[in-house]
Amino acid sequence: MKASERLIARLREIGLDLPEGSRLVRVHPSRAMRNEGAWSWSAYGPGGRELLIGSQYPMAELLAAERLDTMQVVSGAVGSDTEVFPAKACQRCGRLASTACRICRVPFCATCFSDHHHEGYGTPASDS
Repeated sequence: MKASERLIARLREIGLDLPEGSRLVRVHPSRAMRNEGAWSWSAYGPGGRELLIGSQYPMAELLAAERLDTMQVVSGAVGSDTEVFPAKACQRCGRLASTACRICRVPFCATCFSDHHHEGYGTPASDS
């Protein structure tokens, strides 16, 4: 079974509506484009209709992830797209992470992130 077929089955397991005959098409963006959020693959239904589902993560990385999650991304006049990504656990409590620290890139849930700080970042260097 191809990676794309295995991923379609996994996407259906997490509740995405992919009709029979759907296929995933690799987009092949450059690494720089992917770092800016460009999709690595996109889903198409029967007859080539775009399903507005995709991810910046390669199919192999999503298949290797323990859990997957989705989020709605606004895409201008078209409406919203569904982006698939590997669900990460909060570094402290193990619940589903909702964000990652911009400095250390560690995943945290909103509760644990509220008291995650880096020494000297965002605070004055002296009392003056």
